[in-house]
Amino acid sequence: ARIYEMELNKKQTQIYAYQSQINPHFLYNALDSIIAMIDSKRYEGAVTMITALAQLFRISLSKGRNIIPVEAEIEHVRNYLIIQKMRYKNKFEFEICMDEDVARYSTIKLIVQPLVENAIYHGMEYMYGDGEICVRAYKRDEKLFMEVEDNGPGMTREQTENLLNGTLKSSRRKGSGIGFSNVQERIKLYYGEDYGITLESEPDEGTIVRICLPLVSIDQGEQGEFG
Repeated sequence: ARIYEMELNKKQTQIYAYQSQINPHFLYNALDSIIAMIDSKRYEGAVTMITALAQLFRISLSKGRNIIPVEAEIEHVRNYLIIQKMRYKNKFEFEICMDEDVARYSTIKLIVQPLVENAIYHGMEYMYGDGEICVRAYKRDEKLFMEVEDNGPGMTREQTENLLNGTLKSSRRKGSGIGFSNVQERIKLYYGEDYGITLESEPDEGTIVRICLPLVSIDQGEQGEFG
């Protein structure tokens, strides 16, 4: 029992360590954009970005909780996309579709945003105004799915494998810093090997990244300010 408890504590420590690996560059860049907006008297845009940034960090913190409702996770992604769309001068559009019947199921937090970040940095940056990102949350076969689809340049099989195991080389260092492989690891540590990320992509065909989790209602005690 003691060994089991130690292993459980080790897993929890790993999960929180992965979760806390947020690169400050994203915050710096967002604040730079806000300052530029204020300097050019685009006050409405500055207020929109500040509001989204505050909401994004509020959900990121979640009063120290690791488990949050799906609706909070999706709201976190919405605010991230609002900020990035403004920063990237409307290079892409986004759509978010969450089935209402999954809103109050639970997820470990901050697992969808890194997938969206990848879609932006490996896809939308190379688009010219016609980029599209679609985020969906739904249930099927008694499992919870959250997916990110983009119409970017797509990837080869080798690139998708490298992305999942954390060896895909990128010159971009402006993101959150939470790697794809870290998200995969966190999911498997918390839910087991039957769950995690799958990735469908072909060159010139875009990419779909899909998270599969067990369908578990949010515990009354975990709801906190999202309850």
